[in-house]
Amino acid sequence: MIDWDSNVVTALATGLLAFIGVAQIGILVAQRRQSQLELIEQYRRRWYETRKDWGAIIFLGRDDGDYYQVVDAGTIKKFVVERDDASPYGPTIWALDAARAVFTSLSDIGTRILQGQLHIRDVYPIFGTELLRHSYPLRALLDNGYVEQRASAAHLKVRTEIQDWLVYHDGIRRRCLILIDLLWAEAARLEDLPPLDLQHAADAKARTGKQNKRRLWVECVRLNGIRGLYLASRLARSLRHAEYRRLGSRIGIDKERLQSLDEEWTKRLLNRLLK
Repeated sequence: MIDWDSNVVTALATGLLAFIGVAQIGILVAQRRQSQLELIEQYRRRWYETRKDWGAIIFLGRDDGDYYQVVDAGTIKKFVVERDDASPYGPTIWALDAARAVFTSLSDIGTRILQGQLHIRDVYPIFGTELLRHSYPLRALLDNGYVEQRASAAHLKVRTEIQDWLVYHDGIRRRCLILIDLLWAEAARLEDLPPLDLQHAADAKARTGKQNKRRLWVECVRLNGIRGLYLASRLARSLRHAEYRRLGSRIGIDKERLQSLDEEWTKRLLNRLLK
């Protein structure tokens, strides 16, 4: 017969409480993950619904007649007609609506990441490499000095309206740029882009890496206060995946690995051309 003395009872009670505590933590973690998955799916649907707006933004971010677009030729022709018919005396509503839909969505996702509610590895599949392949026209709108303005007067007029809208919504502009930087870093970590694209990105980060990290730090602390310091440190560290690897570090683009990838890429391309 068991002697249920006070020590045994205390030990059993302590063990039971510990088990309940661990179980509750597990339930909370599972619930949090389920909420994240639901939020990711919500953003996935929202991004899919802005497909035409995304096409308009890329059209306006690029110059006249650029080959690389994300919508069909018929839609591009409609954009050209609407652009050329835009009034010089009033706002171009369709373009501003597209900017509001696309950049607000990107900013919302960037905010969730900066607040620690979503991870970049979960968000990345929503966009894949499609967004990054068009990051140049995006930055043309988000950063006025990023590209040389070579488009027609009608094109520049509508583009300037979007740039002005982003100036007046600077928080959206900043968080969009941060999201693009984080997506580039994730693509570099996964080696999802051609070696030449990774090299160009790393070359650019050699000039802008510190500025990008500073922007992320400031925004993260602005959103979270002092609690955001740890998260800012972790996110800033992840940006190094898109930079050349530093001596003694395991994070970043290794130049020898990049050369090996380039050789593999060239070989596959030649095999495809010879078929």
